Amino acid sequence: MQALLRRFTLAPVMMAASALAVAGCGSSSTGGSGSGGTLNIGVIYPFTGSNADQGAIGMAGCLTGVSAVNGAGGVLGHKFVCKQFDTKGDPADATSAANQMMASATPVMVIGASDDAVTTAPIVTAASVPNFATIGDPHFDHQTNQYFYRITPSDALQGVALGYWAATHFSRPAAVFTSDLGAQTSVPPLRTEMAKLGHKLAADVTLAPGASSYRTEIAKIIAANPDALVMEMDPQSAATFLSEYQQLAGHLPVILGTQRTSNSDWIQAVLGAIGPANFSKYVKAITPYVPPSSPSHDVYSHWLLKQSGVRDPSQYEGHPYAIADFDAITVTALAMVEAHSTSPTAYNKFITKVTAASPGAVRVTSYADGLRQLKAGKTIQYIGAGGTLAFNQYHSAERAFSFDNYDPASKSMSPVSVIPGSVLNG
Repeated sequence: MQALLRRFTLAPVMMAASALAVAGCGSSSTGGSGSGGTLNIGVIYPFTGSNADQGAIGMAGCLTGVSAVNGAGGVLGHKFVCKQFDTKGDPADATSAANQMMASATPVMVIGASDDAVTTAPIVTAASVPNFATIGDPHFDHQTNQYFYRITPSDALQGVALGYWAATHFSRPAAVFTSDLGAQTSVPPLRTEMAKLGHKLAADVTLAPGASSYRTEIAKIIAANPDALVMEMDPQSAATFLSEYQQLAGHLPVILGTQRTSNSDWIQAVLGAIGPANFSKYVKAITPYVPPSSPSHDVYSHWLLKQSGVRDPSQYEGHPYAIADFDAITVTALAMVEAHSTSPTAYNKFITKVTAASPGAVRVTSYADGLRQLKAGKTIQYIGAGGTLAFNQYHSAERAFSFDNYDPASKSMSPVSVIPGSVLNG
């Protein structure tokens, strides 16, 4: 997720020993003058299983955010520590992981989960702890829990972006999505946006993930003569589907994917299935947009590249989800300073305050900068590494998307043009 010429490589995060084993976990301050203890940040994602890439991304964002905060002296006398908990991508395991996290780590804030947040977020927020999740499920678009926040875009907006691009750039796009929830949440808004713009899908097909062959479904799609395939599926399914499509049709149409298409496990699987030349020519993606350069992104990159506990940290320089978790930690730290307290119930209401545009607010681009301004009695607006964090009434930050091409040199997807949030929300 990622000048944006960023690699979306997904490799395991190797936790530094100091981040894995910390004595005195779970201490928190309610008075504002810390005792020098540690404050735990819960990081709840799959760290094992088919979605283990989510854990690697989350830890990269957490470790980077914690380093930036601690490097500026910490928060009210405390230092942050990342504590990881593995949902394994399974609802039952996610429930156990969330309960264990809240009981054993007593976190002052939590980042994650993604798809598993349907299970984990209620457990976290029930304890009155702010939870910055990266779930795209549109069911959260109008949520009203005061402790829930989302910096990454809704899948509904992802679907609108897909539909907008497909309708304005192709004449006969077909939709091909696997049946899992993570893929299907983009489909209804895709269909709605296509209809709104006066276009129809040439074909609309749902696939069972992980099948050994999709030849029957492919034959139906080929018969519709599409000029693009709008799709989301896991790496194995995508490799099987596109390899067989190429064999049966003798060619490939343009492939317009989601953020999943930009992940390195997907790229590697599909590169092997259709070949580098076809991948470069046909594979495109619509992804959450990260500004290619900004003062706040420079801060993020500076601390990210110092992370010895992250394997190949440069791969996360433009990753929107790692950046979202970094920004969440920065926002939390600034809210604590503004509240003069590290107690979640005390600082929670300041999260939207330190990110909001308001008359006379000083725009800050790092925790260190924000800390100086708050100490000087200034009102601040934190501008994140991922851009402005304008939380709406449902605690979601509306974002732009980009249209990406594959860059063979970096083996990653690179933004070509931006789809403004105003177009998608209009």
